[in-house]
Amino acid sequence: MQVTLMSYNIENMGHLFDKNGVAKHSEKRVSAITETILNSEPYILGIVEASDNIKDHECFVKTSDLASFDFKIAKSSHKRNRQDMMLYYRDPFELVSIDENISFYEDWTEDIDEDSIVELLRFERKPLEVVLKNRKSGHQILIILVSFKSKAVFSVTDIHRYEHLALANRKKLYAQAKKVRERLDMLFDEDPDRAVIVMGDLNDEIGLDHFQKQIGTSAVETITGDIHEPSKILHNTMWYLTKKQKTAQELWTMEYADPIVSNYKKHKAWLDYIFVSPGMLRKDAPIQYIADSGSISEKTDASKLASDHFPVSCKLEIA
Repeated sequence: MQVTLMSYNIENMGHLFDKNGVAKHSEKRVSAITETILNSEPYILGIVEASDNIKDHECFVKTSDLASFDFKIAKSSHKRNRQDMMLYYRDPFELVSIDENISFYEDWTEDIDEDSIVELLRFERKPLEVVLKNRKSGHQILIILVSFKSKAVFSVTDIHRYEHLALANRKKLYAQAKKVRERLDMLFDEDPDRAVIVMGDLNDEIGLDHFQKQIGTSAVETITGDIHEPSKILHNTMWYLTKKQKTAQELWTMEYADPIVSNYKKHKAWLDYIFVSPGMLRKDAPIQYIADSGSISEKTDASKLASDHFPVSCKLEIA
């Protein structure tokens, strides 16, 4: 049986609802979001920038065209902030646990840039860990939904201050990716074949920009893994698209205005990802990633209205 997994950053989802349900001013956006999700027909949907009110999600899945999917909602009791993270799932998946190891993501101290100064590090939104199982076979999958620190500088007075804040943001990004990577190494040490998926908004692109070259690493490369431990390296489900001469979709999931120069042209960035654990690449894996199935949602009028991010998805084969 093939199922689709989707990760979606729904911009300011909490603003779409009021005490009566979908706010009048948000009806077109909610309809566009619904259409974008329906186009992929996901069995598992991870939402970043989700509303922190469970009633909003209940309203969304019961009163929209998503009702036919009969989604269940995995909401943690841990309070992240108003921009929460949420997981929807449907048959044949069942919830096993949620945020069982949330303590791992508490604030920590580390000399992240090796300048002999120990910094206090934290997540603005702690990763959401959800364990689901295939109701029919009992096989489990761990999903780690992430929303890392944005690289964007929202308060700047001059170029010098911009560069200072931009470099600081890259360090925070690296620290958060490194923490998640430590969690992954722990999981693979316990069970090398465990089915694990890391997905969400990494707020980073592949490769090193000007600021990351000063640090020597990036969030995407850090979370992917160490080349000296190939059995623990995550697989980027959309990387194959970079090797195709002609792709149906451009490799970007978000566009934004230049932070310094005001003009009509927007920057495009690949910020949203789905990574699968190496064990899911095996042909005999009970939950197997289907090769070259990763994709970015088509950039239709509906998906452009729905959010400032375009969702990403991939397909799994479950026994």
